[in-house]
Amino acid sequence: MANEDPVDVEQTSGADLPELKEHVKGEVGEYRERLIDFIIAQGIELEFKERIAPALGMSYGGKIAILPGQTAAEEFGTLVHEASHEFLHKSERRTATTKTVRETEAEAIAFVVSQAIGLDAGKSSADYIHLYHGNAALLAESLEVIQRTSALILSAIETPAAAEQSGTEAEPAMAQAS
Repeated sequence: MANEDPVDVEQTSGADLPELKEHVKGEVGEYRERLIDFIIAQGIELEFKERIAPALGMSYGGKIAILPGQTAAEEFGTLVHEASHEFLHKSERRTATTKTVRETEAEAIAFVVSQAIGLDAGKSSADYIHLYHGNAALLAESLEVIQRTSALILSAIETPAAAEQSGTEAEPAMAQAS
């Protein structure tokens, strides 16, 4: 699959996306660095780019771009969301899912992982999922994928030793997650 540059907002048409009022809050601690280490260990490039605004993050075939200037908690949630796209939606599974399914799964994983490390996502994930027309039925259908991918990420960021071990074992685990 060829790497594609993200579409600049000036290249799009239609109404602006509504602003989400709630944001993830809390202390990330060492989990941010562990998550970044895990993402890089999976062969995914990570870059910080102003030009993806108003998007907070983008995932495009082996590369994640993050909007700089987010709070640590927001950035962590964005990283998990975009990593989830890389793990689940950049393979043959992409064509078998809709944008609604992909965004719902990625945001549900971001919510689970963020809550598990003690962050307060408030209603931000629910608002995001509703923005993409996700619902309880869709979440139920994707529950196994959400659970497996969340567990993979959480096991990788629990301790530095776990992250190193997960980095070498993540490929089979990610294949199972999809």
